Amino acid sequence: MKKCFIILALACIGINVASAQTQMRSAYFLDGYNFRHQMNPAFAGARSYFSLPALGYTNIGISSNLGIDTFLYPTADGGLTTFMNRSVDSRTFLGKLDKNNYLSTDVSTSVFSIGAWGKRNGFTTVECNVKANVSLNLPYDLFSFMKTIGEQQHYDISNLGVRARTYMEWSLGHTQRVSDRLSVGGKVKILLGLASADVRINSLSADMNAEKWSIKAQGDARVSAGNYLKLPTNAETGVTDAPAAGINYDAVDFDFENTFRNSGIGGFIGGYGVAFDLGASFEIIRGLTISAAVLDLGFINWKASTFATTGTNTWEFTGFEDVTLDSESENSIGNQFSHLADGMEDLIQLQKEGVPHKFNEMLAATLNVGLEYKMPFWEGLSVGALSSTRIQGPYTWTEGRFSVNVAVGNWLSASGSYGISKFGSTFGAVLNLHCRALNFFLGTDSLVCHYAPVAGVGSMTVNIPYRKLNVGLNFGLSFNVSKRKDKIFR
Repeated sequence: MKKCFIILALACIGINVASAQTQMRSAYFLDGYNFRHQMNPAFAGARSYFSLPALGYTNIGISSNLGIDTFLYPTADGGLTTFMNRSVDSRTFLGKLDKNNYLSTDVSTSVFSIGAWGKRNGFTTVECNVKANVSLNLPYDLFSFMKTIGEQQHYDISNLGVRARTYMEWSLGHTQRVSDRLSVGGKVKILLGLASADVRINSLSADMNAEKWSIKAQGDARVSAGNYLKLPTNAETGVTDAPAAGINYDAVDFDFENTFRNSGIGGFIGGYGVAFDLGASFEIIRGLTISAAVLDLGFINWKASTFATTGTNTWEFTGFEDVTLDSESENSIGNQFSHLADGMEDLIQLQKEGVPHKFNEMLAATLNVGLEYKMPFWEGLSVGALSSTRIQGPYTWTEGRFSVNVAVGNWLSASGSYGISKFGSTFGAVLNLHCRALNFFLGTDSLVCHYAPVAGVGSMTVNIPYRKLNVGLNFGLSFNVSKRKDKIFR
């Protein structure tokens, strides 16, 4: 959580952000994919299987209606500069923004996963997964203030926020074939909360006063974690030229070594919770199947949540200084964003209130509804439509995805898809090898088509995506230990 508002700048341009859609939605209808039950617990695995730590699946990516070309611009000498540089026209920059600018990231990786068929058409799973999510809402008015500061006497900014969660889940699931046409399933999950942060600035006004800005904000922040996270105030660290209860971001510390030495693994757990997945799949007529699932219905009880607010007082803000440095030695992108982050700290000041306390928090639930039709002339070819909705307050999003799916024999399948959401439109593709001994998949919900070369290490050149930040990579390896139990080929 150190310098938490650095996230607001750096996450937008994708620097040092690892993320992904929690599940690869392009694989929802993919034949033989062992982890379909994570998107709908009514879907059973094709075979009994197991995965080794970190090999089962890893999902990495990012979704946003912003892009790197929104924030970085080429200079005359072949370098890069930020949107804050005077050479970047404000109308050009602001014209690329929406009223609300979103960034949603997720990380999900498997510690282990086991799926086994029973004797009565039932499929049982036992899993341990680690999940993380970061969601941001960055209003247009924030960037207008940053870029055109001084052109107006008054700015009004609202709906600025960042939300982050990291937790581990242990789950037990079961899928039951009720008949040849109907399957139902459910999972129960025990959750171990690792970290949570929620910063909300509902309104912020800036008024020019004697060459300085008078800032008044209404917002709050809540941070929950294990014993390793230290959030000292200015008074606790001896800082006297700032509000005593204000958080001293320079002194924020992640004390992993001492926490492990004194408290063991338990010192990293910030809360406990429970969640449920429920799903069903029904073949309406031969070849046409409808399915629906609701995931992560549950909560985490955080045992020590620190609360902070912007208070009722106003404070002075001198502006974003030294963001457009002229010195070549100091004009790196990293330095420019570091100065920008320092300015954000001065702009939004948070002060601790009370003592850490317990807090119940609902998870971000996901609703999936799918419709698939298998071609009568070849059951290995199907088309599908999937609606996915992530429910998390102001960070809620919905995606519609259409796919064409092909299964070759009982060992190879592939899918191509097109999705559209508030983040824009994306193309996805998945390839899945699922023979008798193993199951390997590689795919993405967001194929990247636009790249730009930038300087890398030494003389190397690195190609990076420069349009909207909808990128991802999903891969994994598991081992099959039974004959196929759900063959589509008779």
